[in-house]
Amino acid sequence: MRSINDTAKGIGLRVEHLKTLCEQPVREDIDFLELAPENWMDIGGAKRECLEQLSAKYPLVAHGLSLSIGDAEPLNIEFVKRVRDFLDQYNIGIYSEHLSLSRDQQGYLYDLIPTPRHRENIPYLAERIKQVQDIIQRPLVLENISYYHRYDNEMPEAEFLSEVVEQSQCELLLDINNLYVNSQNHDYDPTTLFKALPSQAIRYFHIAGHLECEDDFLLDTHGKAVTDNVVQLARQVMEYHGSRPLLLERDHHVPALDELSHELTSIQDAIGVY
Repeated sequence: MRSINDTAKGIGLRVEHLKTLCEQPVREDIDFLELAPENWMDIGGAKRECLEQLSAKYPLVAHGLSLSIGDAEPLNIEFVKRVRDFLDQYNIGIYSEHLSLSRDQQGYLYDLIPTPRHRENIPYLAERIKQVQDIIQRPLVLENISYYHRYDNEMPEAEFLSEVVEQSQCELLLDINNLYVNSQNHDYDPTTLFKALPSQAIRYFHIAGHLECEDDFLLDTHGKAVTDNVVQLARQVMEYHGSRPLLLERDHHVPALDELSHELTSIQDAIGVY
């Protein structure tokens, strides 16, 4: 199994590519695969057999969808234990999730709602993060999400993230496309934000495409190629914080595997700090 070092590059594991990845020998242009554990924990049959094959070929990273660390409901401890068992079974060292809420009293919302960046929320978040980390026996790696709503009297995002890291000892998944989208939609300098984050806490990066809408509004879709502006921001981020594993996300309009891996290699070459 190849290790995930700071120059590694990966793609999300998508159904469209399963057969090709299983049939091909290990690709030199893909260093790791990222998957959502919720989509695989209860799957059997041919897809499970394919996952077994791929886990022997590539290191896997888990990127969760439904932890909802920021909600007001009790943590789903049984779910977290099932995630831990899945991580252990496939020797997955990195478990990332979204710093958001996605549940209310009626159940899952199937969307990522931003956690209010209020100072009084930080101890609550930190305690929940510690609970998760105690169960999974790994750092919880939290992603900065794209958001389209802001609450009153919020802390600056970088300060909030840094305080959460300090109080919980979690790590960060810095999504560079989300950083760019938010900076354009909410009119702030992304450089100021990423330079205020603790370098030692950043575990890996996401990069993705977005949709340009009317009135210069950007929508984080993971459905298009990464724009030059996002690639240039990624270069600035890595020049400041150093190289980390880079994951290219594509969830919609997924191209052929060769096309996607070519885009990933081109992005890494354009960043040029590896």
